[in-house]
Amino acid sequence: MIKTKPQILQEGQSARRLLEDTDLTLFLDEIDQVSWGEFKTTSPNDIAGREAIYARLKGVELVRQHLKIAVDNATLEKKSSKE
Repeated sequence: MIKTKPQILQEGQSARRLLEDTDLTLFLDEIDQVSWGEFKTTSPNDIAGREAIYARLKGVELVRQHLKIAVDNATLEKKSSKE
C-alpha cells in the first residue's frame, strides 16, 4: 500500500507517541520478561510451547520495530520535503 505524505507523517507522530508512552513500554517489557522466564522453564522437548513463546517474543519485537520504522519514515519524509 502506498501512503501519502500526510499519512506517513501522521503515522510517524503516532508511533513516536507510542514509543515514548511509559505504560506501553512497561507492558512490552513485562511481556518480554515473562516470556523469557517461561522459555527458560520449558523442557527442551516442548517444541510447541517453545515455538509459542518465541512467536510472542517475536511479536513484541516486531511491534517495536514497526513503530521505529514509522518514526524513521516520517523523519525521512520531513527531510526530503525540505530539500
